[in-house]
Amino acid sequence: MYKVRSETLECQVANSNTESQSKLQVRAGTLTNTEIVAQRLREMILGGELPAGKRVQERDIAETFGVSRTPVRVALGMLEADGLVEGHPNRGFTVCEFTVDDILSAYDVRSALEGLAIRTAMEEGHLAGRGIEVFEECIAECDDLLSGAGTSAEKLSRWTRANEKFHLNMIQAANRSTLNKVYANLSRMPLVSPSTFLFTVKKDEDGLARMEEAHREHKAIYGAVRRGQSSRAESLVVEHGHTVRERLREIFECDLQVREMLPPAANVRSLVR
Repeated sequence: MYKVRSETLECQVANSNTESQSKLQVRAGTLTNTEIVAQRLREMILGGELPAGKRVQERDIAETFGVSRTPVRVALGMLEADGLVEGHPNRGFTVCEFTVDDILSAYDVRSALEGLAIRTAMEEGHLAGRGIEVFEECIAECDDLLSGAGTSAEKLSRWTRANEKFHLNMIQAANRSTLNKVYANLSRMPLVSPSTFLFTVKKDEDGLARMEEAHREHKAIYGAVRRGQSSRAESLVVEHGHTVRERLREIFECDLQVREMLPPAANVRSLVR
């Protein structure tokens, strides 16, 4: 059985959510100490600075961030609810380990939630106006990105932002607070967020191929929305999620020689048996 640890998986990941600690400090005026600690710890876990099985001590974290132990304790409780750490009576917290099945199953759930969201939004009329405009903005942005060759860091960054915006538009348009909360929690798992884009980079064309494939599927979803075909849109969204899930499964199942040709990931860097 394959297991994914937060310090391991060799694949290309682009994640627009990661911020440096310096940025967090700049934003400190708008965030509570608890939110700052929770956000930074989440980044450290998903970035591999705190590997799976690592004990996380309140005292050490408090000293690192220069805060009292109270916001650290609350932040760790938030991360436990997200499934990133596990609490143990009288022994503090440890960083959780994710299996490949955990992540692939999360993709299935994410796709189902997005499908439900777009159907609900269409049937209740929430995608009219601004919702349609957001889809059109994302498609126009990706049309522009795909008009040139290569996959530069800037292009990849713009692509991931547009991709995340497209997917979140479906969730937000449904106007269901419970759905929003479940989706947000699910997206905190490694490699599951719509701000994560995966492709091998043995050849530059592979990155473009992944983008073009996703873009075609986004356009098909948008077309169904414009035609008012809610069931068709839901089906296309689920199929789109399945395509991404299968791409990730292929990366997990590839042999060691292939995996060693892939660059380190931002979220999960190596695959172990």
